[in-house]
Amino acid sequence: IEPQNGEKLKAKLPEIAKSEGPVIIIVPGAAAGPSKRWLSERFAETANWLISNYNATVVVSVAPDPVERQIAKEICDSSNLSGAQRSNLKHKLINLAARPISLGELKAFFAGADLVISNDTGPRHIAIALQRKIISLLGPNDPAWTDFSYENEIRLIGDAPCAPCDRPICKKSEHLCMQAITVGMVCDAAKKLLENSCQKQQQLCASKNL
Repeated sequence: IEPQNGEKLKAKLPEIAKSEGPVIIIVPGAAAGPSKRWLSERFAETANWLISNYNATVVVSVAPDPVERQIAKEICDSSNLSGAQRSNLKHKLINLAARPISLGELKAFFAGADLVISNDTGPRHIAIALQRKIISLLGPNDPAWTDFSYENEIRLIGDAPCAPCDRPICKKSEHLCMQAITVGMVCDAAKKLLENSCQKQQQLCASKNL
């Protein structure tokens, strides 16, 4: 990671340096197809919980793609914080799509994150390569394909009778595997990682009455 990328990043995202809580990146996109994407409203609920409980600065990181930019907008528009939290929301929930950064700056950004919450997509691998704490949300793809045995990763695997199907688009059009991963499960995993209570790789199976 080149130092100049870190300096450029500070200029584009001054909130990061000023953050009094953890800096958390959420990655709601997935170039391989919609079947790998967790629900936007659940990402929004998770962001709200992190801001409320940890005074976190949450950054929504997406690719420069119209679909992913719309996903980021939906997440940022879905906040239900109230009172003082709502007035400070623009400083706590940041849409990176509105502030494009280079690949080098993206790496510098991930290198300084306290936690990454990601679908099974490219930035997940960047986070692991940079040894960041990460929650990986896995649904249609076989998790054995990317079993890194990484101690600071918690993998939440959506349990559905049709998974893993390896399809880019859900055949049932319901995304049952991703729906099986609840906000509560993600928040519990975040608590473990942020409070350093995760001592080894954990794999959790998200079950739901289907």
